[in-house]
Amino acid sequence: MLNLKHLLSFAFLFAGIHRAFKRTMPWRIKQKLAVVLTVFSVIAVMPSATAQSAKTDVPTVVFNSAVVEVGGKKLTVEFADNWDSRAQGLMGRESMCADCGMLFDFEHSRRVSMWMKNTLIPLDVAFITRKGVITDIKQMQPLDLTSVPSSKRVLYALEMNQGWFEKHGVKEGDKIIIKTGKK
Repeated sequence: MLNLKHLLSFAFLFAGIHRAFKRTMPWRIKQKLAVVLTVFSVIAVMPSATAQSAKTDVPTVVFNSAVVEVGGKKLTVEFADNWDSRAQGLMGRESMCADCGMLFDFEHSRRVSMWMKNTLIPLDVAFITRKGVITDIKQMQPLDLTSVPSSKRVLYALEMNQGWFEKHGVKEGDKIIIKTGKK
C-alpha cells in the first residue's frame, strides 16, 4: 500500500523524467505518459484511502456478560472485566438498545474516572461500591474527553443510555445486585 512518502517520491521521479525529456519527447508521448501516470497515481491512492476509511481506532474485544438487578429490572449487560475490555468500553458504537449497558469491574475498590473518547452515544454512568450501593450517577456526552470521576471508592461502574436511570427511578444510594460469575 502506498503512503504519502511513496507518492511524493513518485512525483519527484516524474518531475525528473519530465525535465529530462521535455525538449526531446514528442507532445503525444508526453500526453500519453501523463495520462498513464495520473491513472497510476489514482489507483495507488485508492487502496490507502479505502483502508483509512475502514480503519478505526477501536480494537476488537470480546466482552463477557453479567446480570444486574436495578430499578426493578433484571438486565444482562456486557461485562468489561479486564484491562482491554475496560479500555475499549462502548467506543465506536452508534447506538445501544434501550435496556443494554456495560458493567465495568475495576478489580479492586478505588476512586475511578471515565471519559468518552471515541464513544458516539450519550451515556449515564452509575458508580457502584463493592456492596452494590450507587455512589454517583453522572451524565457523559459523546466524544467528550473530560474526566468524569467517582466521588468515593468504587468497584464497579454501570453505563446505560443517557436518561435510563432517571426513567427507571434509580438514584444515588440505591442498591444494585450484580452477578458476574466471578468469585
